[in-house]
Amino acid sequence: MDKAVDNAREAIDLWCETVIEDGGDVPVAKTLAEHQSDPDFAGWIWAVVEVPVERYFGPAEKLNITLPRLLLAKIDEYVRAHGETRSGFLADAARMAMR
Repeated sequence: MDKAVDNAREAIDLWCETVIEDGGDVPVAKTLAEHQSDPDFAGWIWAVVEVPVERYFGPAEKLNITLPRLLLAKIDEYVRAHGETRSGFLADAARMAMR
């Protein structure tokens, strides 16, 4: 099982690298429950594999944006309550909007 997980991690990593190099997008991760509910995967053996694909997106860049004060306050309140960062929240929101 350990070798299978290592092979899966390597395959995912190489697939993501190829997709990014070809100008594609890495799909948003799904929960284990979502995969298990898919009838195409019925009876499979499951494992969770973490792959740090962020490195394929390039280095972070600083930007200056303008938002209404009330909206910014609500974003900051939300990220504090959920243990996130403002940048991470805005990046996730942008990814969801572009799907």
